[in-house]
Amino acid sequence: MRENFLLTREQVLFYRNNGYLIVPDVLTGEQCDRMNDIFERRAIAVNPETGKQYDPDYQGIMNLDREDHHIRHLLCYYKIVLMLDTLHDAEVVGLQSMFLFKKAGSTQAWNPHQDNCYPRAPYGMYITGNIPFADQNKENGCMFIYPGSHQENLLPAEFFKSFREEKGKNPGHDLSKCLPPDYIPTDVPMKKGSILFLHGNGAHGSYPNNSKRDRPMLLIPYGTKGITQHPNFIPGRTGKREEFSLRPLRYEL
Repeated sequence: MRENFLLTREQVLFYRNNGYLIVPDVLTGEQCDRMNDIFERRAIAVNPETGKQYDPDYQGIMNLDREDHHIRHLLCYYKIVLMLDTLHDAEVVGLQSMFLFKKAGSTQAWNPHQDNCYPRAPYGMYITGNIPFADQNKENGCMFIYPGSHQENLLPAEFFKSFREEKGKNPGHDLSKCLPPDYIPTDVPMKKGSILFLHGNGAHGSYPNNSKRDRPMLLIPYGTKGITQHPNFIPGRTGKREEFSLRPLRYEL
């Protein structure tokens, strides 16, 4: 029997007030391990076009769902899509996928930023789903969020040289100096197989991994249908954001 994964009124209200929502037990431990293994194998696989491994430094893998149907099915998983539709009160489409390894001892960390500073979508049309494939806490690099900050428009973030910029990817953003002081950060540890829905304008960051445990997580940007048609929308320089339908829903992974 399939579970009903429609959100409660209390959960929707929490998201609207705070700009994020954690829902536990969306995936099983076995499903997480299977998905994580796909990304681990991809990282050390050899790209036939370059003759080099895809991601030997474990920086992150973009848009593997466009090649691997197992990952695409996860993005279209009925539990996730039904919750997204409820939070947006509209049909939601997929845009992209990003897998973050954050290996044990990794110094990778993000200063406070808004995810929507990259695509610059109209307010309220951009949301991410973040699925940890292992338990995460502050020690191994969990995220921290500024509850209520999603009510702000895009803030004038400073650019800084992030680990991604060093690799020729997206520059980092830092809201440390422009976030109103009323917003107090809170750590958001998560259990393996849960999902964190995060409003595109919600300020957040993450800690480095100071543990001996990996912190693998799949970040999935979603948006309201038609989001890419807005004139100010930025598809991105690498791993472009492109709309794809989440239907038909996938009931098995």
